[in-house]
Amino acid sequence: MNKNFSRANTGIDLNLIPVFIEVVRCGSMAKASLRLEMSRPAVSLALKRFNQLFNEPLFFRRGLYLEPTEKALALTTALEILMGGIHDNIGALNSASHKTLAQAAPGLDMSITQPAPSA
Repeated sequence: MNKNFSRANTGIDLNLIPVFIEVVRCGSMAKASLRLEMSRPAVSLALKRFNQLFNEPLFFRRGLYLEPTEKALALTTALEILMGGIHDNIGALNSASHKTLAQAAPGLDMSITQPAPSA
C-alpha cells in the first residue's frame, strides 16, 4: 500500500524538522540560525510553523533562551532516530550500486522483484 506523504496531503513540511531539532540542541533561535546558515526570522517562522502542528507549546522562553518541554525532548529523540535512519538508508543505497534495495538499505522493509526474463 502506497501512502501519499506530500505536504499538500499531510500538512507537514518535513523541512521544518531539522530546524526544530537544532533549536532544541542550541537552546536559542539565534544560535540555531548560525548553525543552520539561515536568517533568524526564517528560523523563527519555521519553528512557529512546526509548533502549530501540536496542541501545546514545545518551548518555554527563559530570557534569550528557549527551554524545550518534555514533549519537545521526547519528540527530538524520536525525530533524530528517524532522520538518522533516512540518512543511513540513503547512504547505503548510494554505496551499494549492485545490491537490491532491500539488501542495500538496512531496516528498509521493501523488496524489489526482478522482472522474469523474456523467452
